[in-house]
Amino acid sequence: MIGTFALSAGYYDAYYRKAQQIRQIIANDFREAFRHCDYIAGPTSPTPAFALGEKTNDPVSMYLSDIFTITANLAGIPAISIPVGFDNTGLPIGLQLTGQSFDESGLLNLAHRYQQVTDWHRHLPKDFS
Repeated sequence: MIGTFALSAGYYDAYYRKAQQIRQIIANDFREAFRHCDYIAGPTSPTPAFALGEKTNDPVSMYLSDIFTITANLAGIPAISIPVGFDNTGLPIGLQLTGQSFDESGLLNLAHRYQQVTDWHRHLPKDFS
């Protein structure tokens, strides 16, 4: 209901249209990057995993944990997160692979190839063994 109010109360131009413009800028930046490469690899999260329930009282911190995955969603392009190891405390670390629009099959093949040459996807954190 708040969203409906915001759009009907004259905030359409101030918020929704601006958000759509930013979304388009992000999509254009990815298109430009993909002129120089086939895929983009980067961390899934700025920090290792956190304990279940650890950030429920801090929504901003919880949101920031997803900051690296949000851009692919906004740009409307495929991305996949795969396990690549553990930090020195045993918490899992992920790698996000991002592909071009409509290249889901290529992206899945890349992730599968990584799993064929590593075995990180078979390891569990020590507390889950």
